[in-house]
Amino acid sequence: MKKVLFAIGIFFLCLTGVSAKEVTVYLFHSKTCPHCKDEIAFLNEYISEHDDVKLKMYEVTEDQDNSHLLDLVKETFSCENNYVPYTVIGETGLTGFGDARKDEIIHFIEKYQNIEHRDIVKEVIKAGKAVEFEAQEEPSDTDKKTDTTKEVPFLGKIDAKKVSLPLVSIIIGLVDGFNPCAMWVLIFLITMLFNMQDRKKMWTLGLTFLIVSALVYLLFMLSILQISNYIGSKFRYVIGVVALIGAIVNLRSFYKSLKTDDGCQVTSDKQRKKTMKRIQKYVNEKSFILALLGISLLAISVNFVELACSAGLPAIFTEILSLNNLNPLEYSIYMFLYLLMFMLDDIVIFVIAMTSLKITGISNKYTKYSHLIGGILMLIIGILMIIAPNILMFNF
Repeated sequence: MKKVLFAIGIFFLCLTGVSAKEVTVYLFHSKTCPHCKDEIAFLNEYISEHDDVKLKMYEVTEDQDNSHLLDLVKETFSCENNYVPYTVIGETGLTGFGDARKDEIIHFIEKYQNIEHRDIVKEVIKAGKAVEFEAQEEPSDTDKKTDTTKEVPFLGKIDAKKVSLPLVSIIIGLVDGFNPCAMWVLIFLITMLFNMQDRKKMWTLGLTFLIVSALVYLLFMLSILQISNYIGSKFRYVIGVVALIGAIVNLRSFYKSLKTDDGCQVTSDKQRKKTMKRIQKYVNEKSFILALLGISLLAISVNFVELACSAGLPAIFTEILSLNNLNPLEYSIYMFLYLLMFMLDDIVIFVIAMTSLKITGISNKYTKYSHLIGGILMLIIGILMIIAPNILMFNF
């Protein structure tokens, strides 16, 4: 009898031991993607504690074969986006990574450990092409289809998912552009250009100032993007704090401007006079090359000062792009749109002045309300970036 009970016990122990099937997690990632780095760290930690879970990673940015495999896998799952990280567990594909994704990944691992299932990525690798498969994903809170269509006065129905990043690019770019720190320099430069007889030289020097200003901002945003991609998602807390500090500074400037109409508080009267002398020197320079070089250096120095006024806005915008895991072309498009909006007021003022040979008056309300709008914008985005970054991830 004891032998029978012992045999039954061994039988049930064996059943318990083989009940959990080995599951392979396939992760398609990019070296430049901060969310990918976060997921790799999470999966490595999880798998170190679970011997029955294997991880296979495919870097898709530098390896064309891996990129092609990702295309085939997404074709199999009828997944139309091109975002990473892309995680495949058994018969389930998941785009993106965040706190909600952690629970979902664990859920699907445990699910496929206890049921018979197909290893879709393994089948695709073996076939060398997309395979026939009807996805049976379990929708999560982040995957459920929600109605993002909103009724906008005069414009009708607009899908927020389709316009969110372009809209953010336009709004933040416009608000950032209405900054007094560089505007007064441009206006004084234009007045000096009016004294020149050579119209081509007038246009060239003015456009050089605008182009170099845009390039300074672009280099700043690219630097922030690289830092964000290198550090990972924790960098958003730094940007969030910067945004909140920027909000306080701008709202304080708005409050002070209710009593006195002032311009850029970073630049002192002494610095302004010094800048004016430099402009006069460069404009009156007989050598066109030296004049061009002087105007370029002026634009660089002035826009570094402007970044002291509003570095929060381009930093916030760049971090929002980083949160959305865009490809290089998309990064370029949205940055170009931001810079276009940022330079729009300068371009309009410059073109009107050059064609009419006079400068239209600019009220100090221009400065005052840019501080108010910029402060409110920084406050909202700063809070979201710290406590609810998923709201800023428009593509997931």
